[in-house]
Amino acid sequence: MANILGLQFGHDGSVCLVKNGKLEFAIGTERITGVKKQQGFTDEVINYALDSCGLTVDDIDCVATNDFKQEFFGNEYLVDNFIIQGREIKCYIISHHLAHCASAYYTSPFNEAHCFSMDCSMGKPEANSLVAYGKGKKIFAEYCPNRMEGVLYGEVTEKLGLGPALHKAGTTMGLASYGTPFEFDWQSYTDEIKHKMDVAATVQQVLEQVSLQVIEDMDDKTKNLCLSGGSFLNCNANAKIVKESKFKNYHIYPACGDDGTSVGSALYVSHHIFGEPRHDYEQKDLCYTGKDYQIQEPDYKQLAQELANGKIIGWFQGGSEFGPRALGNRSILADPRNPHTRDIINHVVKKREWFRPFAPVVLEEHYKDWFDFPIPSPYMLYTAPVKQSDKIPAVTHVDGSARFQTINERTNPNYYRLVKAFYELTGVPVLLNTSMNGNGEPIVETPEEANEFFNNSHLDMMVINGEVKSK
Repeated sequence: MANILGLQFGHDGSVCLVKNGKLEFAIGTERITGVKKQQGFTDEVINYALDSCGLTVDDIDCVATNDFKQEFFGNEYLVDNFIIQGREIKCYIISHHLAHCASAYYTSPFNEAHCFSMDCSMGKPEANSLVAYGKGKKIFAEYCPNRMEGVLYGEVTEKLGLGPALHKAGTTMGLASYGTPFEFDWQSYTDEIKHKMDVAATVQQVLEQVSLQVIEDMDDKTKNLCLSGGSFLNCNANAKIVKESKFKNYHIYPACGDDGTSVGSALYVSHHIFGEPRHDYEQKDLCYTGKDYQIQEPDYKQLAQELANGKIIGWFQGGSEFGPRALGNRSILADPRNPHTRDIINHVVKKREWFRPFAPVVLEEHYKDWFDFPIPSPYMLYTAPVKQSDKIPAVTHVDGSARFQTINERTNPNYYRLVKAFYELTGVPVLLNTSMNGNGEPIVETPEEANEFFNNSHLDMMVINGEVKSK
């Protein structure tokens, strides 16, 4: 049984630890360095991970990572040596998209599944997409679907003037809801905002159609589908797949961008190469993988009343989320019923584009009353039409949809109890939830950073591991 250190060298650098076949810890490098989308990792990040798991570098049996440079396609791996803090350790290197697929398959509840990875990695088509198949402890690359629509999406993001593709692809998704798809033609491109909205809508439609076509071309040996790669941070495309594809069961790893490849690499080595048993994960095991903290319970009824009175509250507790979405441990929370809340948070708190939507968190047992979607959304990776949009305008996008998160008491009891208290007070089992960070900054990691954010922001209150602070 092995202690495996997983590393992501490229953008969205990350570090993870897999102990005896189980993912124990994972964190993005940006959370420690404070640099959004930080490349690679540092000794500080490695030590942060080791300390959180009670290990030292001497306890590590091997390193796992991924790479684009290999000429092999998918199913081979390289073995080299890697020096960490003066110690030479055996390092296993697998292909990039197989690491993506492995992160989704090995964290899924499935014993058999098709896996589809797609992102914006530039270069050759095989650098941008892969279809793989997992069964038991093994996962194998099957073929490259030769799709580069992730690259197109990134190029359009930059052409629209929204910023670098790596940072702003999600902004294109938000803008797309304001536009109408048309026959794509760069020759007719203008700088008019309405045209930009239509361009965003068009490239969004292309991504959705291509993803569905690749999935429909898969054989029928299983009804289980795992998705990974940065393209599947696109909630609209994911929702389209769930509603229209031939598969019945779905799993998307919450860190399906490149940060998740450290986990995929480490789990691949653990299960596929070493043959260690797979682990059955609960939702909380996959989304709250940072350093844990002891939590005390606040007065939920009082906090619910403050939210209902219009207060905007920072909510910090326990281990941080792995991936780009705040799922209730590093969140900013507000009343979704106030139509002005969205503008206040966009302009004053987050200082970002006016058209950016906010996500709702909803009690899992009530989500079907508020959102038209067939399955829960624990990792905020699907959009759905809002059924009672007039009651929660702050989290309803211009097209009547929302990127929603479902929460249950088992996954995150304190977060659940706060939303429930708000429901008992207002009759609305929903809160506005956005990440605790400023524009262009990573989500906060430590209590000290949360406190600094509170002191330098327009938040009204901050709850740090149950301790309530007010201005």
